Amino acid sequence: MSRLIITFVTCFVLDNLLVIFLPIQPIVGHYMIIPNVFLICLALFTFYDKGIRPIIFACIFGLLYDICYTDLIGLYTCLFPIITFILLRFISQTMPVNLLSMMALVMGVVVFEEWFVYFIVNTMKTTNMSVMIFIKFILIPTAIFNTLITIPLYPILKSQFRKYQRQFLNEF
Repeated sequence: MSRLIITFVTCFVLDNLLVIFLPIQPIVGHYMIIPNVFLICLALFTFYDKGIRPIIFACIFGLLYDICYTDLIGLYTCLFPIITFILLRFISQTMPVNLLSMMALVMGVVVFEEWFVYFIVNTMKTTNMSVMIFIKFILIPTAIFNTLITIPLYPILKSQFRKYQRQFLNEF
């Protein structure tokens, strides 16, 4: 279990480190790329644990995400468990676990998450960004970047979650 917590904390911190250390913004001009490494980790975890643990991790790290990275307390605390529930209930039961399906899943989850955040921020009138600007300069680059980040992350996370799954099954 400690290995699992370390994996989630590492992915959580990596979200911020990618923003700080990758020179994404100056290279691509006005485009804004938002790394979602933790969300990739959480989405993949739902395929290896079908119990309540993914939702618990989503709640805890959603609250931490709100405290550390956003101004709206409660946004990610609600959003991450909703995404996790949808993945657990509908998608992880039927979808195969391989690199291409995970890349497609990550693209879908990131698009859902970014649309939800944009909708909430736009509803609260804290942004004046139009939908077309949001799609062109934030949504598409973010979805592509996170899908590409899945390629090196997938084997690492898969091996960690398989070890956890084997350990968890041996306990019972």
